[in-house]
Amino acid sequence: MHRLRSISRLIPAIIITGLLTSCSDPHDAVTICENDGAVCADLNTDEWCQTERNDLIISRFDANKNASEQEKYALLTALSDYQECIKIAALIEPRKYPELKAQRVSAMLSTYDDLIALEKQTRSSNNPYILNYHWVSHNNEDAKQRFIALSKQQRFDDPALYFAIANIYGHNTDKAIANLLKGIALLDDNAQFNSSQLGHAQLDNSRLDNSAMTTKLLYAIITAYMHKRNYQLAYLWSQVALISDIKNINLSIFNKHKITTSEQRRLDKLAARVAEQIEDKKFTAKSYEYTLSAVGL
Repeated sequence: MHRLRSISRLIPAIIITGLLTSCSDPHDAVTICENDGAVCADLNTDEWCQTERNDLIISRFDANKNASEQEKYALLTALSDYQECIKIAALIEPRKYPELKAQRVSAMLSTYDDLIALEKQTRSSNNPYILNYHWVSHNNEDAKQRFIALSKQQRFDDPALYFAIANIYGHNTDKAIANLLKGIALLDDNAQFNSSQLGHAQLDNSRLDNSAMTTKLLYAIITAYMHKRNYQLAYLWSQVALISDIKNINLSIFNKHKITTSEQRRLDKLAARVAEQIEDKKFTAKSYEYTLSAVGL
């Protein structure tokens, strides 16, 4: 710790000032470091990994105040994201300030130890976010099975969790679609959803607004119906996506050999109805099933 403080004193004030004034949320991170230096002491202080560093500082601070499962999950993802960034930074040889590399390496090792310890501590947790973290990050089959069991025992209030379950069921398209529909039913214009590390790809360690979550769910359900070669419903959800202002929707794949022009017109009307239900927060899996059965789909 003494060596880290000594290194910090060697770094010119202009670098530290630049870091503090260009953070994504500087007030919180700076205030925390000023009031509790231990939260920040083992982290790098140069311009690398600023966003990840600030997220980690805030997550550490929150976890110290409230050691809830959700705060532990936030700390897990913050540590993981910081690790991914600082590992790269630690390989770079700074030309002007060579002491920075030693600080980055020290930060990498310190936070790696913290991450391993927290992962071990949370391995038996039944928090759905933590279960999915262990499945996605470490292919932990036990965590995956407990996450699936939990999804059958209770209703989630975050569509990101149903998105994660749908990813797990990727090989079983019907189950994937069922969970995507549950997620779509939870969309809320004013909500933010915790999507950190949900799904097979590592997602940003940030809270998604409704538009971003809608995009992920609609892309996924279009893809699922395409895998089933159910071009009618893939087209329907593509139209729902267009009505919802989702970008990069390609309708040219639904040529006349897949869907006739008259069928497209019928599906356009259905899509408008589904999109309206979603916007009015009246969409459910049952309402969707009724809408389809009413027109013989």
